[in-house]
Amino acid sequence: MLLLPKCGTADLSYQPCTSKTVANKLFLACCEQFVAPECHFLCQYETDHAAAKKLILQSLNSRCGLKSLSGVLYCASQNRNNQQCCQDLDLNSPQLLVGSRCLRMCDPGGSQLGRLTKDDATCLYNWNVIMYCHHSGIREM
Repeated sequence: MLLLPKCGTADLSYQPCTSKTVANKLFLACCEQFVAPECHFLCQYETDHAAAKKLILQSLNSRCGLKSLSGVLYCASQNRNNQQCCQDLDLNSPQLLVGSRCLRMCDPGGSQLGRLTKDDATCLYNWNVIMYCHHSGIREM
């Protein structure tokens, strides 16, 4: 019996199983319960680097700020541990000089993410990678 590679896994480079439209609806539904309304614009699986960076800068210059990002990350993860994807996509690369600090954003439910600070700037600069991994982690409805 031939086993086909599964979406959302390393076998298919973590290609998401769900469409971005469906995933974004799930993401926003969670945010509507757990995230302040002024931060809802962040509740989308933005995987384009420039667009993701723009969203993060917008959040830092708005009433949203760093304090709400842990809730956004929790909703993005849908309470799933996506650290393997983040590791495989080099979010803990030595060149980032942050060790495994960013990996906690890939498992915000299990790693006790806590409040984000300016020390997390390098991680936030890679928001698109984090969002890609969280989107790929949604494997069933």
